[in-house]
Amino acid sequence: MIDANSLESKLPAHSNDSDHVMTRNFAVESFRALIKAEPTVTPSPVYAKGILLDRAVRYDLQNAFPKALLNLRLELIAYPARNTTVPLYGADTIEELNARIIEWCSREACKSYSPASVKYHLNGINQFCHTDFTRDGMEYIYTNLGNGINHDLCLRFVGEMDFNLNKLKHEIEKMEKPT
Repeated sequence: MIDANSLESKLPAHSNDSDHVMTRNFAVESFRALIKAEPTVTPSPVYAKGILLDRAVRYDLQNAFPKALLNLRLELIAYPARNTTVPLYGADTIEELNARIIEWCSREACKSYSPASVKYHLNGINQFCHTDFTRDGMEYIYTNLGNGINHDLCLRFVGEMDFNLNKLKHEIEKMEKPT
């Protein structure tokens, strides 16, 4: 990755000509020479293999969360008015993407003071994940999986448990039992 501070530190303070004042053109040409000497700009690996490259997935996200934005930090701003942010960097599979949607949107889907926000998030989760959760079910999910509190269990919930709340409740009971 090209580092501006590194480039600036390598930029000569003055030219060999003692009467020469460093001009904008001299600075630009110096930076160009340094960039050519160190071509180390590497694209983010998420673009190389990420699920976000799949047009159908992006279409489903946009339909489920019509007000959503995707910023340059690969965060889905699902609902800008409430700043519901879903980190997408590293979400390489649909299961990982579903887990992150559940983890980061579940709070607004059950605890928001705004009924419109609750409806928007709950409908968005249900539409994107192909589920039919109620607000009570989402509250249970948020309590046990929200905000990434147990990411591994959330991945199992969206994968091998196939979004089954009874299986999730059973697994949580098993985890809470004293041995």
